[in-house]
Amino acid sequence: MHIKFQQHVYQALLAEAIRQDKPLARLCNEILETAAHIFDNTPDIKPALASKATLNGDINDRDSKN
Repeated sequence: MHIKFQQHVYQALLAEAIRQDKPLARLCNEILETAAHIFDNTPDIKPALASKATLNGDINDRDSKN
């Protein structure tokens, strides 16, 4: 899997991986597993996220800018 991060996000993840003494890939996997668990077990989150998603995967921010 290939994931792109903004530079500041990558640096924060890398710093946390170093702090926890684990590979960055393992840390990212744990974060994604936790997010998937939350997503699967929070009934109100799916409709809220679906309304903000766009076709190319970017988040639609127009509601938060008004």
